Amino acid sequence: MFKFRFLPSRRRHLARAINTSRAVIEFDRKGKIRRANRNFLELMGYAACEIVGQHHSMFVLPDDVRSPDYAAFWKGLGDGTIKSGEFRRVSKDGREVWIYGSYAPITNLFGRVTGVIKFAADITSAKLATAHAESQINAISRSMAVIEFDLDGTIRRANDNFLSALGYDADEIAGRHHAIFVDPDEARSPAYAAFWDKLGKGHFASGEFRRFGKDGSEIWIQASYNPLLDASGKPIGVIKFATDITAMVKARRKHEQLALVSERTDTSSIICDAQGRIEYVNAGFTRSTGYEFDEVLGRKPGDFLQGPGTDPETVKRIGMALRDGAPFFDEILNYTKQGTPYWTSLAVNPVKGSDGKIERYISVQTIITETKMRSLEFTTKLEAIGSVNVIAEWNGTGEFAEANARLDELGGHEGAAVSLDTLLDGSLVERLRHGEVVRCELPWPSSREQALWFDAVFSAVIDMNGKVEKFLMFGSDISARRAVVETSISSLNGVIDAAVEIDTIVGSLSQIARQTDLLAINASIEAALAGKAGAGFAIVADRVRSLADKSTSEAGRITALAQESRELVSELSAQLSLLSDTQKGSEDRPAAPLIDDLKNAA
Repeated sequence: MFKFRFLPSRRRHLARAINTSRAVIEFDRKGKIRRANRNFLELMGYAACEIVGQHHSMFVLPDDVRSPDYAAFWKGLGDGTIKSGEFRRVSKDGREVWIYGSYAPITNLFGRVTGVIKFAADITSAKLATAHAESQINAISRSMAVIEFDLDGTIRRANDNFLSALGYDADEIAGRHHAIFVDPDEARSPAYAAFWDKLGKGHFASGEFRRFGKDGSEIWIQASYNPLLDASGKPIGVIKFATDITAMVKARRKHEQLALVSERTDTSSIICDAQGRIEYVNAGFTRSTGYEFDEVLGRKPGDFLQGPGTDPETVKRIGMALRDGAPFFDEILNYTKQGTPYWTSLAVNPVKGSDGKIERYISVQTIITETKMRSLEFTTKLEAIGSVNVIAEWNGTGEFAEANARLDELGGHEGAAVSLDTLLDGSLVERLRHGEVVRCELPWPSSREQALWFDAVFSAVIDMNGKVEKFLMFGSDISARRAVVETSISSLNGVIDAAVEIDTIVGSLSQIARQTDLLAINASIEAALAGKAGAGFAIVADRVRSLADKSTSEAGRITALAQESRELVSELSAQLSLLSDTQKGSEDRPAAPLIDDLKNAA
């Protein structure tokens, strides 16, 4: 901190005010730091102990320190010359600091320089703002036509872009009136006088204007006339920023007749210049997006149609196609003016001139939101179905191409082992090639012990030339069902064999009953011949014959029941065999609608 108690009162107060409001630092005559106030230390980020005794060069960029100008700077201060101006310095953390500083030599009673004191103000923010503004002005000047006028329309100066657009040299227009660029009838009109009267009062004007070049050619510009104001806000001039839109206006006129056709459709039509700026949109575009033509004229479609849900990869593909000058077709999610998302089918075609250079782009867009949502819904359903079922593809020659993850989960093999010819016989493949849907149950090579069986539906995807592009299969795992059916058939066959055996046994019993009955008849005859002595024997023979008759009757019933059981078991066996039939007809196709959807999706 600087001490001022030995100064006269008024000068002391003045010195304190400077010390409070300015960054102050003192050096010896060679630039070595003696002291600095708090403002300076805070500005540069140092503590006093870090800088006292160090040279001023610690605040200066190394290249500047090594320059002859820096040496001359301190020599001049040592000779008693005051230095002031804007200086670039470097803080402790390496940050650039701009100051407006005054370096004043300190002299003794004999006029000899004994040191240097610097009073500085931080102008970093203002310097950066000025640099930013200058960069913007330079960027505008490089990209636009700029011309400056007095308040009455007298030309002060114009940049090269403006001079080139109108065909003049700078000395041909300086000091002349703006009217040289205007149709004579317009220049004499009250509207033109009112135009400059308003500009002279500080009003702003913008729009499309018709102007004329030095050679009399018609030139259309998109321009803004902006007032130049002094520090008090008083108008002191007019500056115009303009873009040559002559080609755009001519193109717009040329397409007026085509617009009559395009206005009658809900399909969006967009015409852009070679830089991708919109020259024309039809009424269908307005109805689809909510944007009017004047809102989008000169803008790039992607700048306002794309939103948070738009796929960046699609945007990247569009950019690459435009840069390559290639046609582009895709689907993209865009947004209306109200922020409503919608899906559109996008087709962009470059229009080239005779020199091969792109002159403009024509884009046709059709809203496909409903179709896209159905497609997304189908995709979701397909993914759900594919999680429990196998979906496989073969190329047009029948070589296996790919399958979903479900096949791997079931342990199924891929590759040559499952070519179409190994899975299906030739007649079924031919039916597929002729556009039929074929359904059948088939075994699939597997890495597991249990056989893998599918209830499969096959279909061919046919291209526009009628050639098979690929084959599709949708298969449900029926391995467990197949195993149950085969086990049941085996068991039923055993039942049938048992029934046959029973029938044989019953036949034997019937034979025994008949023989017993015959013996009983013979015994009765013998008893009758024996007279009274054979009466008891006759009763026994009669009972034996009765029992034989009943045995024969019951054997017949057993035979009938066994026959009925055999017939029922045979019918059940036939039904199970039908269930496991490996070659069902193509007319039995409950999964055909899904295959149709798969073909459409493919």
